[in-house]
Amino acid sequence: MGIVVEGLSKAFGSTQVLKDISFNIPRGETTVLLGASGAGKSTLLRMLNLLETPDQGTMKVADMDFNFTRDHDSKSLNKQACALRRKVGMVFQQYNLWPHMTVLGNLIEAPVVQGMPKEQATSKAKELLERVGLSEKADAWPSSLSGGQQQRVAIARALMLSPDVLLFDEPTAALDPAITNQVVEVIKELSQSGITQVVVTHEVEFARKIASKVIYLEDGHIVEDGSSDRFANPETEAFRSYLEH
Repeated sequence: MGIVVEGLSKAFGSTQVLKDISFNIPRGETTVLLGASGAGKSTLLRMLNLLETPDQGTMKVADMDFNFTRDHDSKSLNKQACALRRKVGMVFQQYNLWPHMTVLGNLIEAPVVQGMPKEQATSKAKELLERVGLSEKADAWPSSLSGGQQQRVAIARALMLSPDVLLFDEPTAALDPAITNQVVEVIKELSQSGITQVVVTHEVEFARKIASKVIYLEDGHIVEDGSSDRFANPETEAFRSYLEH
């Protein structure tokens, strides 16, 4: 399995955001997390690379095992989180590119800081830019790129450390439909390479285009969990209603 989650729960103050969440994602699947605002999907995604810490439950991601309790050892968990993030890349809605660096600079910064020789990092960055269709933009500044181009640079940057798992948080929310298709093509191409991808979105048509598996959440619970066939044949009335609206 690429990801195994058992009994994850999370509260912020008195608000219970996730309630006893369990699911499996086979290695190499592209899984979409769907649900209305407040359903808990972004919190769940952030737990998969420990940007948020569950209150309880267990999790296996990229062959690393975690067992969460409310009195966890923060120092030990922070060390584990750093190791996990070397294996789990994340692409954010707002791209988060460094504006004072060129596209190439954005890609090589973290790997070089972590010890990759600059020549090796540069070579890999150029390969990845070609992979996402932006080889001619290596020396461009982020401000000169369209939203779709910036998002593809962000994806390439996340791939620089060769992650086992790639997480996307609303990657097309700021993009128009034509530009969204560029991101669709990159995600589809990555799915052929065996990388496990988890994508949070509220855009059903985007989800249909990329998903091999879908998980639908409502009010902190998983309501529907299955293959992409569920888009055509929902098993729950709740998911059927969501798709119709």
